[in-house]
Amino acid sequence: MNRRNFIEKTGRGILLGALAIVSGVLVARRQVSPDTKCSASFQCRNCGKLSKCQLPEAETERNDG
Repeated sequence: MNRRNFIEKTGRGILLGALAIVSGVLVARRQVSPDTKCSASFQCRNCGKLSKCQLPEAETERNDG
């Protein structure tokens, strides 16, 4: 293995790791737990977190359509 291959593989590994971390943070931010208050303030239909939200209001909105 020469220096060029080492740098390429290391760079790819760092980029892949950074992409995984950023993706994980973005996915974690979209989730709402039942013990937190809603930041959308009763606008479940337009909320981006509706699909994963566990609040009773969101479940009602998903069931009602």
